Amino acid sequence: MAETLKATRTQVEAANKAAMTIDAIVGRLTYDEEFAKNLSVDPRGTMEAAGLAFDKESMDSLMLADPKRFDGAAEALFNLVDAEFLHKVAAPSCDPL
Repeated sequence: MAETLKATRTQVEAANKAAMTIDAIVGRLTYDEEFAKNLSVDPRGTMEAAGLAFDKESMDSLMLADPKRFDGAAEALFNLVDAEFLHKVAAPSCDPL
């Protein structure tokens, strides 16, 4: 029997915020060269400074609530950033990059 996973209201809200954040980052990368440059050097700091930071829990919520939207947003983002982007964002802030 197939198991259905249901997201809570909080998870759905977090998922929507995460998707909008990724969409905003993708949009800004298409026109703001300075943002793109800074993002490649310090993704976490650049996103926080721009008010576009997200956390693991919201990404997890997006994957649970709307996996197709997550895949599309991630693909759009990763087409615009370098291969090290995810490692830089996911690395603990105390680890050297």
